[in-house]
Amino acid sequence: MAYSKIVVAVDINDVLHARAAIDAAAAVCGPETTVHMLYVRYHMPTRYSELLGRDLDIKEEAEALALMRKWASEGGLPDGQVHFDTRRGRVRDEVISAAERVGATLIVIGSHEPTFSSKLLGSNASAIVHQSPVSVLVVRASAE
Repeated sequence: MAYSKIVVAVDINDVLHARAAIDAAAAVCGPETTVHMLYVRYHMPTRYSELLGRDLDIKEEAEALALMRKWASEGGLPDGQVHFDTRRGRVRDEVISAAERVGATLIVIGSHEPTFSSKLLGSNASAIVHQSPVSVLVVRASAE
């Protein structure tokens, strides 16, 4: 089954799971599918952003976009069908918001094996699954 609009949430600091999510999206991507790749950057309180300056934000965004473009190409996602975005905020909120904004029919995310603390406190993947208005494909990857 091909989906019309897919949001692929990646973490540039977790290459293994980011690439697994991209591979999974490529596997269900059809010729008419639009892929929206999203990296949610850590929320930066205003008091810190003023100290660090705008250059850090611009460099961080450029690095994220470059990595996402590279991984999308290597993962076989069709060139003209992929859009890239970065946002600041809470991962679950930004992923759900992106899905609603683009009218996604599927969200793809990579996820670690649940740990004891994530079972107690919750994880981004779990929150996205529970709050998503559309289907969510959770991809696990191993280092093997």
